Amino acid sequence: MMKLSKARVLEPLSLVFVLGACGEQSQDPVAATPENSPTTAPQDTVPAAPAESAGVEKGMFFKPELNDYALHNESDEDVDGDGVNETHVRRYINKAGDAAFSMTTNDKLWAWSLDTKAGDDSDIKKNFVIRNSNCDSVFDERYSLNAEYHVPTCLAQEAAADK
Repeated sequence: MMKLSKARVLEPLSLVFVLGACGEQSQDPVAATPENSPTTAPQDTVPAAPAESAGVEKGMFFKPELNDYALHNESDEDVDGDGVNETHVRRYINKAGDAAFSMTTNDKLWAWSLDTKAGDDSDIKKNFVIRNSNCDSVFDERYSLNAEYHVPTCLAQEAAADK
């Protein structure tokens, strides 16, 4: 169980920028990105509950708007630290240098991350990771970029059963 650090995420991009957020834009689907959520609600429609621990909020969160983003690269990575590249990571960038990434394990999308190049990494509403904690297709946790998060237990158990 490893935290996917910002340095590790950005390393393959060969650019100096941070992950990008577009929380205030509409949630229209993005062409050629099958992991897009079918939601159309604004980013913060449902207020988050108080953080249970530092750097995480509980609530309902929606995938980022990616209209101005292009797929930069894809790779399979070992996110849970077991030596197996179980998670497919897609990285997107826009002209401003903002970036986003998605994480999919066992064909289930479980996380999106966003950070604006000029943004404050401590602003969890604009620079964050959202995670589907229980494989129900709802992003129900929002983390600050520096917080630790893991492959959801439901996906880790599926991966262990497949081995």
